[in-house]
Amino acid sequence: MKRYKTYQKVFVILLPFVSIAALWLLARFVLKYVMLPECQLYKWTGLYCPGCGDTRAVIALMNGDVLLSLRQNALIIALLLLGIAMYAELLLKVVFEKKFKSPVFNLKFLVIFLILFSAYAVVRNFVPAIAPI
Repeated sequence: MKRYKTYQKVFVILLPFVSIAALWLLARFVLKYVMLPECQLYKWTGLYCPGCGDTRAVIALMNGDVLLSLRQNALIIALLLLGIAMYAELLLKVVFEKKFKSPVFNLKFLVIFLILFSAYAVVRNFVPAIAPI
């Protein structure tokens, strides 16, 4: 197993804290003054894509409004959990030098996630409760 240098371990440990701080600063001081571009798929077809509302969901989440974040795009929580699982694998590998294979990179998991992702993309156009506001 590869040995990692100390600065690489420190980088991996600090990565989520720096990322969250940067997103919080961006959401708090920049994005509330910027007009977000509209979704081209929605503009031309009137259908929501799976990503519609993602930026607003992240902004709401960074401002502490979990319910508004879920209302904008519930998929953001699933993507956040995937990111946490991938980070945990990286942390165990680099910092603790443990072999761990997260289920995120399992083919069966990815196929199921893609099917659910596609179903969400279709259903959110017919159920107003999960359409972005």
